This record gives sequence, C-alpha cells and structure tokens, in this order.
Amino acid sequence: MKRTVLITLLSLLLFGNIAYSQDGLAGSLEQMLQTNAEMYLQPFGEAFGANMNSALYHRSRVHKMLGFDLGVKTMWAVIPEESKTFEWDLLPENKITFDVSSITSAYDIGDLELGFDQIYDPNQTTTSTMFGDTLGGSLVVDDAGLTTLFTNHIHSELVADGLTSAQADLAVASLSPDIANFVGGLDDLPLPGGLDLEEGTPMPLIMPQASIGLPMGIELMIRGIPSFELPENMGEFNLFGGGVRINIDQFIPIPLFPVDITAGVAVQQMNIGDLVSASNTSINMQVGKSLSLLMFGIGIYADVAYDASTLSIAYDADFLPDDPDNDLTHIEFELDSDPGMRFGGGLHITAVPLTYISLGYSTTPTNDVLTLGAGITFR
Repeated sequence: MKRTVLITLLSLLLFGNIAYSQDGLAGSLEQMLQTNAEMYLQPFGEAFGANMNSALYHRSRVHKMLGFDLGVKTMWAVIPEESKTFEWDLLPENKITFDVSSITSAYDIGDLELGFDQIYDPNQTTTSTMFGDTLGGSLVVDDAGLTTLFTNHIHSELVADGLTSAQADLAVASLSPDIANFVGGLDDLPLPGGLDLEEGTPMPLIMPQASIGLPMGIELMIRGIPSFELPENMGEFNLFGGGVRINIDQFIPIPLFPVDITAGVAVQQMNIGDLVSASNTSINMQVGKSLSLLMFGIGIYADVAYDASTLSIAYDADFLPDDPDNDLTHIEFELDSDPGMRFGGGLHITAVPLTYISLGYSTTPTNDVLTLGAGITFR
C-alpha cells in the first residue's frame, strides 16, 4: 500500500477543486475534514475492531500443563449496508466570506459571511463512507436560499447607505440577473468516494496465533505479525497482542461437571508508522464441551464477550494542493467504537492427529464476523 493511497483514504483530499478562494477557507475545511473524516472512517474502525477481537480461542477448555497449539486464524467482518453511507455534517460554525461588491461596482456593498449550512442544501448531504460507492455525494449549492440571502444583504446595505426601502427594492430588482449569475457560478462540492463494496462483503484479517497451558488451569495466548518496514517512508508496521484464559469450572464443587467454562481477557495493538494505531480489548467467557477419541476429537462452544476498540489517525493534510506555498495541516483524532457485547459460538475438529480446524461465528453491535482457523495442537 502506497503512502499516497493511504493518506488519500484518510484525509479525503478532494477539496482542492473548490472554486472559492476567500481567506479562511482552509481553516473551515480543516474543521470540516476532521469531523467528517471520523464518520467516513468509523465503519472501517468498527469492522477492524470486530476482526481483531475475534478468533482469540477455538474451544471452551484450556490446554493441560505445557499443552499447546500453533496456527493461523482468519477473520471476516461482514460489512452491512448501513455502513456504506453517512450524513455529511455541514458544521454551521464554519464560515465563508463572500465579496458581494464583485456583483456590482455601482454600489458600496459590504462582504457577506455565511455558514456552510446556508451555502449548501442541508437535505442533500448523504455521501459514501470508506466502504461506500466509488463516487461520493456532493454538497449542492442552495441556489434559491443563497439568492434570497444575497438579495436581503444587498437591500439592507443599500438602506444603511441612505436609500429608502423603495429605492433599495428598485436597485435590487435591477441587480437580480447579476445576483443569479453570481450564485449560479458557485460550484457544488464533490465529496470523497469509497471502495464500492457490496452489501455483505467481508473485510478479511489473518493472524498467526499460539497458546500454551500452564499450571492451575491457566492458558497464555500470543498473536501478531512480525514488524517490518513499509514502503514510501510510511514507517514500521507491527501488530501484536496477548491474553490469558483460566478454567472456571475447576472451582465448581461438582464432580465430573458436564461442561467446560473458561474466562479470559485479551489486549492487542496495531501500528502503521505514525499514521494509524489501533488498540483492542476483549473480556470473554466460553461454555462448551470437547470430546476426544484416541487422537481424534470434536468440540463446540458458545461464547459471550465485552469488546472495546480504538483506532487513532494522525496525518498531514494539504487543503490547497494547488498552492505550492501552502503549509500542511496536522490532523489527529480517535475513532472509538462503542463498547458492546459480542455473542457467538464455534466448533473445532481434530480429524488428523495433532492438528485442528476451527469454525466460528459471532455478532457484534456493528458487524457479523466469520472465523476459520487451522494449526497443530497437543494436549
């Protein structure tokens, strides 16, 4: 992945085509970008967090002392239709100052400052998230509303300069074509598109993982990808995590308790240079049963978990790329997925001695997740 591609996805740098050149535009876009970039990327943060907190285990019991498994887990967070669009926030506190005197030189007309919610139609703000259509929406100039605002502004300026209301009415009427031409010359604002994913498309993630059994019914797990340098001076990529699980049914004073009960916690961290970092936490419990026959076995489980995920974004955005003297603006924010409950289940099969295959399904408040794992296992 090229640095330029990633930054384009993260910074939504399609604002270079804006037709306005009034002072203060870059500052307005800065605030608009940061606020809306969070909503643009939120579905990605939710799907990535759902994947990261999946496939942390594949059975309901822990390994015996020094028992272990080593394998690869794959996770697919399904993208729902509602994750493909969002409503662009016009942020009325962002202002653009229009040089209304350019409409006519016959009168001394002062500037008019308007918010984005006055410039663009607030009923046409639906656009793509990162997962949405390739062509995003557009902020459509509200021609009728702007014409009224400019007309009223010019009228009040003329009255303030000493014209009577009737004289101002005649002057404004004579300027109507010029006002219409000025408003008609303002361009709609194209918004960023997405990856054009179909509803139900899974977002994949693959993860090597290992577990080992310790005394007192405790099991340790580690997972991750070795660090490596990314191209285009993006920095270092690393992904690592770990967790601990403990057998709970050993504390239940009932001989030959019929099911396995295990509780655990896992913490993970991912970094892409200084651009992206993700933190994920899962507190979970599994209830199930595993059966073994010589070297073969099968097991099923149901599980519940409390998940929390945070995706942090930091990058330098060029709001006016056509200006070679324009300074980059540093943007930094966090996407916090609402902590929520995960419910699911799975099974594992040992059809070939000392190996396993696992399948799982879970549902989170934002995504359904499918998992598939395979590896070697002992005890």
